[in-house]
Amino acid sequence: MLLKWSSCPEYYDKYVHPRNLLNGEFILRLISEDLKIAKERFKEFNERKNIDQCLDDRVNERRSLSDEEARQEIKQLLGAIELPQVKSLCKAKRNEILCQVKVIDGLSQRQAARILGVSPNLIFKAGK
Repeated sequence: MLLKWSSCPEYYDKYVHPRNLLNGEFILRLISEDLKIAKERFKEFNERKNIDQCLDDRVNERRSLSDEEARQEIKQLLGAIELPQVKSLCKAKRNEILCQVKVIDGLSQRQAARILGVSPNLIFKAGK
């Protein structure tokens, strides 16, 4: 796939940039002195299928916890403290727990607030 903001079309002889903006010949000659062979190799390399995982590929991969899974994760973190007790803890202890809850993978701050019976704003401000 050729992207309009990429320099790649230039290497495919599809000039989208102002002429002389890119010295593609210099790069291609690093691949082969024969420009025809260099372009073929460049194209082959560029279009080769791979299983690379890029950061932007993982954006939509994040799995959300169900409320039951979230409850279990929070209970495990709390140990002997019961869920309803969190909101009545002293501010320092409560904020310490809320900071730990905030980093549970797959748990949204709104979901945590709902489960713990506290304001979403309280969770948002914890640790700041």
